[in-house]
Amino acid sequence: MKLTNLANLPKVIERAVTNDPYDSDGSDISATRLVAPPRIVALQKKHAHEIEEDVSDRIWSLLGQSVHHVIERSVRPEDISELRLFYKDKQVTNDWTISGTFDYLQSDGNLVDFKVTSAWSVLEATTKGKPEWEQQLNILDYLCSKNSDKLKNIQVKKLYIMAILRDWSKNKAQEVNSDYPKKQVVIIPIKRWNKSQQEEFIKQRVLAHQKAQTATTAPVCSSLERWSKPDQFAVMKDGRKAALRLLSTMQDAKKYIKDKNMTEGKGCSIVHRVGSDVRCEQYCNVNKFCDYYNKELAF
Repeated sequence: MKLTNLANLPKVIERAVTNDPYDSDGSDISATRLVAPPRIVALQKKHAHEIEEDVSDRIWSLLGQSVHHVIERSVRPEDISELRLFYKDKQVTNDWTISGTFDYLQSDGNLVDFKVTSAWSVLEATTKGKPEWEQQLNILDYLCSKNSDKLKNIQVKKLYIMAILRDWSKNKAQEVNSDYPKKQVVIIPIKRWNKSQQEEFIKQRVLAHQKAQTATTAPVCSSLERWSKPDQFAVMKDGRKAALRLLSTMQDAKKYIKDKNMTEGKGCSIVHRVGSDVRCEQYCNVNKFCDYYNKELAF
């Protein structure tokens, strides 16, 4: 990967980003990449020396790493932190070596993953669920079960995300009848799958990544993986910023106006909010190598 510094950030930040200690050697795929879209991972591998990323886009990642260093200062002798584990077999991983590094395993069996993230992500996780967090923690749990000799006789019992909110607002937290996080640190229990569910998930993900990396063209990311937002039709009232209602079709929007005894063009209007593939357009570092993006989204 080629790192740029178009924002002309201080050299100390540039060096910190450049000297990222992460090392993926020793495995075919990590837990983080296993849950990522196969097409993105395949394109990242194929175009590794062509990808460009600006230092400014790695700031949140840098802050996340700093939290891990702070947590290491609190580790007790009976706990384990930052341990990288490996596993390979024929049946589950199809002869690939998978790896994963857990953040913190307490002596009581609580496996905790720390994330510096947005309040919106936590709100989504606590109200709707966040599949990739559940998947990642269960892969790490599985790796722990296959490396029990390295865990000081600790058996994983429960899974948690400890989310540190980088953009938390005290004012929003004080809003009445709001699901907004009340504190800047949120502990989120993660559903723990049984071993057969973990094995089946890992097996299917490995196969998907293996096929994507050997195919001429990897399957297009699903709408969920693209973080797709569908078209919406907003019923707007003159003088009001927020929509009265968001609906999926123009027909539904017109019906809503009629049911409310309103008349379009007389105090209200319908605004078409065009949908988008948010990840493709804003967060994918290989979109310029992707035929779907270049055909459907690039302009």
